[in-house]
Amino acid sequence: MNVDRVNRWLTLGANIGVVLGLIILIIEVRQNASLTRVALETAKNDQLANIELSIASPAVAAAWTKSIRAPETMTDADVRMVESHLVAIMLQWDNLFQMEAGGLASRARTQSHIQNSAQYYFGSAYAKNWWRLQKDGWNDTPMIEVAGPVIEAVDPNFLLNYLDSSRVGAPSAVSQKPVE
Repeated sequence: MNVDRVNRWLTLGANIGVVLGLIILIIEVRQNASLTRVALETAKNDQLANIELSIASPAVAAAWTKSIRAPETMTDADVRMVESHLVAIMLQWDNLFQMEAGGLASRARTQSHIQNSAQYYFGSAYAKNWWRLQKDGWNDTPMIEVAGPVIEAVDPNFLLNYLDSSRVGAPSAVSQKPVE
């Protein structure tokens, strides 16, 4: 009888240990998911910072500005420089879609980021034309579903107006006519 009682207590202790182990495991998995989310968000932000720093370099800044003010005068090298930055921002967005697929970001978070950044990259006639040439490659992906309508809704004169309104004082004399 004593052995039976000891066995029951040992079984109860083992079951409590298993439950505690599962609780600890759940906490650890959640912490790991949080750490992964933070690491991926940091990588996304680093990528955006690298894009912006690259656009600030003199040659790329000249090509980027030309794509906004006078896209018809762009050289092949200018086109390639600007295109590389549009590809980079789309890869950053795709990273968010991958985070979403892995349960580390919500659709609302992804859509909000795209909504907030699209106009600063696709707010020119050149960028919108580039998107029209590229979008078929994204068929049947979240990029078309989420980013496609956002990019389509962006004003093609946003960056032109943004550059002009960023100046303190008189409007820029080099501004071209808005795209119809």
